[in-house]
Amino acid sequence: MKNQIHINRNFGWFIGHFDNNQKHKHYALQLSIPLENKIIINTRNTTFESESPTLIKSNVPHQIVSVSRHFLLLINPASTLGHFWNCTSDNEIREVSFAPALELKRILADQNQSSLPIAELNSIIEKYDCSCSSAVHMGDKRINEAIVYLSNHFERIVPLDEIANHCCISPSRFLHLFKEETGITYRRAQLWNKLLQSLPYFGKKSLSEIAHLVGFSDSAHFSRVFKENFGFSPREFLKISQFIQV
Repeated sequence: MKNQIHINRNFGWFIGHFDNNQKHKHYALQLSIPLENKIIINTRNTTFESESPTLIKSNVPHQIVSVSRHFLLLINPASTLGHFWNCTSDNEIREVSFAPALELKRILADQNQSSLPIAELNSIIEKYDCSCSSAVHMGDKRINEAIVYLSNHFERIVPLDEIANHCCISPSRFLHLFKEETGITYRRAQLWNKLLQSLPYFGKKSLSEIAHLVGFSDSAHFSRVFKENFGFSPREFLKISQFIQV
């Protein structure tokens, strides 16, 4: 199976080997599933080895030193999908054994399949979120409502006053609660949207042109924010890309 990368609105996944394994951190939630041997992850205080799906929370320094192929899922923490995964653990890093992780591992277990069941993988990822009130089982109700509101208005940048008014709280209180509940700032959540708007231009325009098209001051600023969010630079992204769907 060739290296593959796939990007959707609030998540992206990669299957293959990583050339860049330096210690880093990023704002996306990360689920790593080893496909051949154990996955080895160095964190701030320890070395973590596992054959099971492993969840790494937002902004946690880590280094994947495994040389074997594995499945890497990155999730927007300020989304209904990210809310679901955030609620599964209070630990910065842990093995996970609940339904979606095990379903993904089961599908990925057959290394002899000639074509990857992309639709099935995406369907499993997308069905586990907190987009309805009955599914939101933890956290501040106002921020839960804000996350759903942002999901319903994904096509635009929602101003702070608008989202705070929707939650019936002051802008300053909203900013505090949003960071507390999602692990990222509201500004960072808006940057996620801007970065996604850039992806269709990859391979078609220069990084400078892309940066200006989506509202960044220059390519250096764009590249820095891109790496902060996803853990790899735009150039590294281009190197491993096989196809992109947004």
